Amino acid sequence: MTRWIITLCTLVAAALFMMSPAAFAGTSKLVFVRGGNVWIANTDGTEARQLTSFEPGKYNSLRPALSPDGQWVAFSIRQKGRDKQLYWVPSRGGAVQPLRPTGIWAAWSPSFAPDGKSLLFVGMSQYRVDKKYEDLSYATMSVSLMDLKEKGVRHIVSIPDLSMNAGHVYANPSFSPDGRKIAYQHSGTDVSGGFSVINLQGQTVFKFPRDPQNSDPYWRPQFSPDGKEILCYSPPTSGSEDAIEKQGDNIYLVNMATRQARGIAEGWNPTFVDGGKAIVYEGWSPDGWNIGFKPDLWRLDLAPGAQPRKILTDGAEPAGQP
Repeated sequence: MTRWIITLCTLVAAALFMMSPAAFAGTSKLVFVRGGNVWIANTDGTEARQLTSFEPGKYNSLRPALSPDGQWVAFSIRQKGRDKQLYWVPSRGGAVQPLRPTGIWAAWSPSFAPDGKSLLFVGMSQYRVDKKYEDLSYATMSVSLMDLKEKGVRHIVSIPDLSMNAGHVYANPSFSPDGRKIAYQHSGTDVSGGFSVINLQGQTVFKFPRDPQNSDPYWRPQFSPDGKEILCYSPPTSGSEDAIEKQGDNIYLVNMATRQARGIAEGWNPTFVDGGKAIVYEGWSPDGWNIGFKPDLWRLDLAPGAQPRKILTDGAEPAGQP
């Protein structure tokens, strides 16, 4: 009788586990963009499947993000002639649903909070057109947090009355593992700017590079699982076009205590996967420049002697589970 009860309890526990979000997520997953649509795969590149079916050329999916429980994928859509907006889709497949943060007319670069209850993003609000020069327009740009249940928005940092001709100043915000800090990219041009780390009150607690005269780009910052390092990448900015292409983009781990940047790979748009045991990033195949400028996804295990290996062809903007 006792053995039967133990067996029954074991079966019930297994059934409940299989019904849980964590069980559905299974092994760590990876989301990425291919052909303007959002895809999901295992972190070794296997079992890749398409989650969205947008018409090629009419829509372009940007910067997907996977929720901590693995159930949802948030991303932005740039539709021809319209501003970028946020959407999400179930990771198991289903209907794409809009996310409409209150008071925001354009939004992109989503990232989930560690508890999965809110979404970090870059947004535009308070849009206005110059009354004297109608070809000039202004708006408030912000790194903002949206409650996924109520859709209310809180601006963490913002720049009011920013000229729309100035380019994107903020990009790629992400949370620290404990949810107390945010790292985000800031730049005035497409070849400059580092990243900052702020608390939830918008106060800067770390900046890289520290020297305000140093405008070298360090983009797409992401905390390591222990919160002690920042993963980012830096494209070369000097030399001839041929020289820049040969240099390639460098991926770094920036130690927040020593402020030292340690190069670990060559590529761009890196993301942690498998609890920080590896990274996945965009990189070119040897003949990449001859096949339509489409990057592939590469994986590097963060272990001594490990070598990068290609896991997916034609993949961009990868993101692992927070």
